[in-house]
Amino acid sequence: MAWVAFKVGALSYGGGFVIIPLMQADAVGTYHWMTDAQFLNAVALGQVTPGPVVQTVAVVGYAAAGLGGGLLASAVAFSPSFAFILLGADRFDRLRGDARVRAFLDGAGPAAVGAILGSAVPLARALTEPWQYAVLAAAAVLLLAARRGPVLTLLSAAAIGVVVVRAGGELPH
Repeated sequence: MAWVAFKVGALSYGGGFVIIPLMQADAVGTYHWMTDAQFLNAVALGQVTPGPVVQTVAVVGYAAAGLGGGLLASAVAFSPSFAFILLGADRFDRLRGDARVRAFLDGAGPAAVGAILGSAVPLARALTEPWQYAVLAAAAVLLLAARRGPVLTLLSAAAIGVVVVRAGGELPH
């Protein structure tokens, strides 16, 4: 579990969704700590809290080894970025001006977008209730067609989910 958390912390640059497919493969497919639906809930929980990747990996750690596992997973996931900043802060200005580093980052951007899109498919497949697909479609329209921000989209999707469940809709399992 510590290895999974370390990979998440070390490879999640470019945004939290970049690492979702790898984390899901480990937590659901390889180690069977949780189901697809439970993992989807962990990702959703992470998105409504500060530090979404660490919150998601904490839920995965909790599923694997209880409270201690959640705490350990959080600490281990934070350690790579903390170490990079602690050890490399005085080198950032020099690296930022390096043409090779800039070329790497120019290529990493589209790769991150591809990884994010790659995480959307398995997460969408984990939906269990028909109303969730409608919420997903509405969120896609808000983000892509209406060009609204992710915060508004998340809050709107959460509000719709609460209304649907209050009106008698089934909670996901």
